[in-house]
Amino acid sequence: MEQDIFEHSLRLINKYGRKTAKPCRYGTDDLLYAAEVHMITAIGIHENITVTGLAELTGITKGAVSQTLSKLSDKSLIEKHISEKRRTEVKISLTEKGRQIFRYHQDMHSITREKIYAQLDTLDDKAMETIVNIINELDNMLDEL
Repeated sequence: MEQDIFEHSLRLINKYGRKTAKPCRYGTDDLLYAAEVHMITAIGIHENITVTGLAELTGITKGAVSQTLSKLSDKSLIEKHISEKRRTEVKISLTEKGRQIFRYHQDMHSITREKIYAQLDTLDDKAMETIVNIINELDNMLDEL
């Protein structure tokens, strides 16, 4: 049983890696990689965020943020504008098409969240604590790789 859970967890991690390596459509004709749609989500939640803010929020370098933003700009999914307060600061927001992708992705997450919470609601506190501990151990394992 323990081996099955471990192997299933690794299979799940690998499947996620494969899925995020392929571009998908999120309610528009645009093919987007996971990094792009997650950047759109961060911008959608934090409208008018800066490159520095996105780097801090996502945990990736400003250079990587800039590269992703360039791709999103080429696809007309974001807009950049100079801050009124600080002329050297660029604020990023979503275009209407970017907001459409943001809403689609948020809806996908809401549906998934509802399904998972429905299962979690059937567990007692001890079982929930065990699941949280297992997830933390998997998280630590990935940090060590």
